[in-house]
Amino acid sequence: MSETRSVFTLILAVMILQIAGGLMSMLTPLGLEALGTAPQYIGAIAGLYAAGFMLGAWTSPAALASFGNIRLFAAAAAVTSAGSIALSLWYEPGFWAIVRIVQGVGFAYMFTSVESWLGQTVPEKSRGNVMGIYHTGAKLSLMIGPFFVAGLSPLDSRAYSWAALFLTLALVPVCLTRQVQPETRDRTAMPLGRLYRLAPAAVIGVALAGVVNTGTLALLPIYFEGFAIGGGGTAAAAIALAAVWFGGLVVQWPAGRLSDRIERRLVIALLCGISGLAAMVIAIFGRSFGEPGVMMVLVVWGGGAMTFYGLCVAHAIDRTPKHKIPQVMSSLLFIWAGGSIMGPLLSGVAMRTAGATGLFGWSGLRLILLAFVMVWRVSARAAPEEHEQEDWSPILPTPLASVELDPRNAEREPEA
Repeated sequence: MSETRSVFTLILAVMILQIAGGLMSMLTPLGLEALGTAPQYIGAIAGLYAAGFMLGAWTSPAALASFGNIRLFAAAAAVTSAGSIALSLWYEPGFWAIVRIVQGVGFAYMFTSVESWLGQTVPEKSRGNVMGIYHTGAKLSLMIGPFFVAGLSPLDSRAYSWAALFLTLALVPVCLTRQVQPETRDRTAMPLGRLYRLAPAAVIGVALAGVVNTGTLALLPIYFEGFAIGGGGTAAAAIALAAVWFGGLVVQWPAGRLSDRIERRLVIALLCGISGLAAMVIAIFGRSFGEPGVMMVLVVWGGGAMTFYGLCVAHAIDRTPKHKIPQVMSSLLFIWAGGSIMGPLLSGVAMRTAGATGLFGWSGLRLILLAFVMVWRVSARAAPEEHEQEDWSPILPTPLASVELDPRNAEREPEA
């Protein structure tokens, strides 16, 4: 626990940052819908945010080398906070698209600044424990964020002021920390072809996590704002997003530990199958299933959909030499980000075509397909020996620096 206390200010900064992130993930699609934007264009703007995030992840090592962790975090937080306020000053979808690209870059820079710092500060023996606290705190913040604007109109300037407030407050623990800034080290990603040959199931799973999960979450608030739960509007959307993250929070540890004991790809298949069936229940029965019932099914969907990404990464690590793990995790992040660009676009088209049935039907079919792919991969290639398999730890798709926080990334001499 002493190691956690020593980096508590950095973890606190990310938790405050994720409150703003969860809040913006709900406000942006609802605000665009209130402006009369079609679902496919709402999805496109969500894809542009993912593109900005991807650009920030790609350029963050050079930016860190030039400016250092504290200054890069402070600049990114200031620009991202200003972007939140700017959204409430000009209600124009084209302008919002530009702001969301900039915010995507900013969020990537902030995550990279903190995570690279954590990774080089926390001792190897404590990284697993610190990582669990870090990601659990991040998910809790994502659940809490939307409730700060529950009941407000999605175009109410106060809602965007809340986001700017938390982005600004995230500056305080980083700027006042007594931790010494780490030295920046260059990182390069593994070529995608080589990564696919190494762990094809992981590549397919991570790509679909970006396509399906990001696409569904981007448009989820639009579907649920019409529910009467919590008074409807932003309150209902906040409850829906909290249900998704709650499901992921509850399931991630049991699923991860189970995957340490049996074939990971079978656990991924189970999660995707259950999540896919839950999505199909929402798509087929919709509101006739009853609003409380739909919310309960949404928890089940989140339990599977928000969990399998980390197991895909763990599967890839099982097959990776120790000194190549940072490269593999960097490449998997870019695959996920690429899927996150396409996901909201495709989900927007599906929702435009068939409403909520299209949104959750698209999600359900892809998740069930991924379950079959995982079973097929088990028959195509055997699992690694038990002594070669690494222990699972919770992983969220965040920028490149997160590879240093993983306890499996102990420094090793390159193999001959």
